[in-house]
Amino acid sequence: MKEALEGLPGVAAVEMDLERDLFRVQAAADRPTEAEMIEAIKDRGFGATVVLSEDPRSSVPEKGAGDKAPSPMPQLVQKALDQAGKEGKLLLVEFHADWCAPCKRMIDETYKDARVIAELERFIFLKVNTDVHPDISKHFKVSGIPDARFLAPDGTELGRMLGFKSADETIELLRGALK
Repeated sequence: MKEALEGLPGVAAVEMDLERDLFRVQAAADRPTEAEMIEAIKDRGFGATVVLSEDPRSSVPEKGAGDKAPSPMPQLVQKALDQAGKEGKLLLVEFHADWCAPCKRMIDETYKDARVIAELERFIFLKVNTDVHPDISKHFKVSGIPDARFLAPDGTELGRMLGFKSADETIELLRGALK
């Protein structure tokens, strides 16, 4: 896939993040059109989301401290936020898909760890399949999975957990979100 994208006219660099099933393409000034890029990606059997940016990393920050998701909040998420407020907890929204290998590892390894299960009791945990709820992933501008967002009950984003994380890494991030 990387070679196919690098072969497009105007593509300056391609960076792969296999843990998140994500490719970042840095285009030159004479970049290929969005349609050309999507066609090239789909021809090779992949889905595509194009994000145009001056900084190729700006659409996938490691942490969005203080950022608030755009309004209106999707109903499923708002219901979970309301529950978080009533219970005095944070909301953890976890984005995944059935076809995503790193997501499956998180489900099969990380989220089955007894220590992670115990830490998750301190959160309202909402799992969002991006193929079933594309509106929610679009609302949060999810560009790669797995992607998890820590939200305060008012919807303010407090942090993110991107890519596959081991149980130890997940516990550290969960505890850090509660500070």
